[in-house]
Parts: sequence; structure tokens; C-alpha cells
Amino acid sequence: MIKRRNFLAAAASAPAAAVLPATAQISRPACLPGWSAIPTRNASKIEIVYKTKHGQPNGLGLASTPGQMWVLDQGAGHWVTLINISDGSTVREFQADVVGPSGLVQDGDTMWIASTHNSIIVHCDLNGKTIAKYVTPGAGRIYEREDDVPGRSSPLKPAWPDLPRGIGPAMTNNVGNNTGKGLPPGQLPLTAQEGSGGTGAHAVILDGDYLIMAVPPARQIFTVNKKTWKVKATWPVPGNRTHGMSWGKTRNEIWSSDSNLNAFFRHDAATGVITERVQLPGDSPVIHCAEMVGDYMYFCDDMGWIARFRI
Repeated sequence: MIKRRNFLAAAASAPAAAVLPATAQISRPACLPGWSAIPTRNASKIEIVYKTKHGQPNGLGLASTPGQMWVLDQGAGHWVTLINISDGSTVREFQADVVGPSGLVQDGDTMWIASTHNSIIVHCDLNGKTIAKYVTPGAGRIYEREDDVPGRSSPLKPAWPDLPRGIGPAMTNNVGNNTGKGLPPGQLPLTAQEGSGGTGAHAVILDGDYLIMAVPPARQIFTVNKKTWKVKATWPVPGNRTHGMSWGKTRNEIWSSDSNLNAFFRHDAATGVITERVQLPGDSPVIHCAEMVGDYMYFCDDMGWIARFRI
């Protein structure tokens, strides 16, 4: 049983669980045009269940062993840690050849990792040895729309305040209209010979011979044949920061999330059509990954915390 404490107090001090009432005031950002008709409900109570071993978790994925889960860290060490879901304790871990990664999925004795900040999908074994690297469909600079909601920042304090933060040698100024050149929004120097930067996928799940990956620069979810690398389908998403994804309780549904809209979206797994939105409270942790475990949706905030709520 997880001990319940005041939400922000627990996040600032100890890894004991924290709870935010489901009745808390919700700041509802307006959906983009065409998405307002999605049936919406409030998330149930959110619990912070434990710290992660490393301070910048950015991906979750169930392991083949029941009761265990992989945690991907986007820090410069690029650690992939296998934990016991019950208490967050470490089983084992390895380092992967990735840059600012944002999602992973186990595929038998191998793993697929979204290496976001160099727009690569990495296929590796379960000790981190790279098998192959692939381009990410839809990768590029995340463009901004006039009706985008503001980006969310975490309300939580770092779980490990003494650890350095950052993702290591990655491209900088590669999101949105700021090109890092000291010029007006979206503008490059007249001497530029190519566009400025970009990122790749933020989540990946497995469906047999296919990988299903969320790619924020395209504002779409792609289904890609992992043998031919051809795209089977694309699904539009409501926002510009789609993050964690997970299968639902059945193979008929897939959950995606958006960090800035602060919500989870239930998709029909066959068509990609969104059938429901679950809205988190305005002061909840920022969604950086997702994994359905029983009746609970687990997600991480990149301040070093894993949270959950009954979905």
C-alpha cells in the first residue's frame, strides 16, 4: 500500500506516494479545431510512487518478465534500467547508443529505442549492443501553430538535485521557431544551405511486425513495418508534444499522451480514431512516458519521478 501525502510536499522531499484529488481544479486548454468533440473525463487521483534511479526518465516499457518494467533515462549516460514495478528497485541496467532518447519497447531478446535528438530509431540487444539504426519517418523541427497551447514545465523538484541535468552531445535549439541564430522566429542566416535541426520519435510500441511511434514534428503517429521500413498508416494527433504511448487493457485500444495538453487519448487500435480524452489536473507531473500496468497508467516526469493513476 502506498502512503498518501500532500502532492508537492512529497515530490519535493521523499519518494513516498503523493496524491492529487480527482476533483482538483483543472486548467483545460482548448483543443485544436476538430478535436473539441472528443468525450472527456477527469483523471482519477494521481500518485507519485517512487524516484527513478537516474534523474531524467523519458520512457517506460514492460519487460517480458511479469512485474518488471524498463525505464529509459534521457540524461547523458543514456541508461536503460530494468525495475520491479512494485517498488522501483533495480534489477539490472545497461547504457545504449542513443541521444536524448524518449521511448522504448522490448521485442523478444531485443529492444527498439527512439533516439530522439538525432532522429534515429535504434535496434539493440538487451545489453545495449546496437544491432541496427534506422531513419525516423516524419522527423524534423517541431513547428508551431498559432493555436498551440503553451509548453508545460514540471511543478516537481528534481528527485536527485545534486545530479547534473542535460542530455549530452545533442543538437540544441531544434524545437519550435527559435533557430538559435539570434534572428526573428523561424528565420535562418542568408548563408544557410540547409534547415536547422530537428528531432524524431517520442514513443514507440510494438504490434508484431510493426512499430507504432509518435513523432511530434509531424504531429502524427506512424505505423512502420520493421522489416521493410515502409509506413502502413499515419494517425493525426491533437497537439505538438505527443509523448508516451501504451497498449490499453485489450489490443483493441492504444493510449497516446500529450505533455502540453496534459492529457491521455484513447485510440481505436485499428483506425487510430480518438474515442476518449482523459484530462490531468493543471498541477500534475508533466507526461514524459506511459505504460499501462493492470488498471493503472504509469507515467514519468523527467524530474526523476514515476507517477500513476487508475485509468
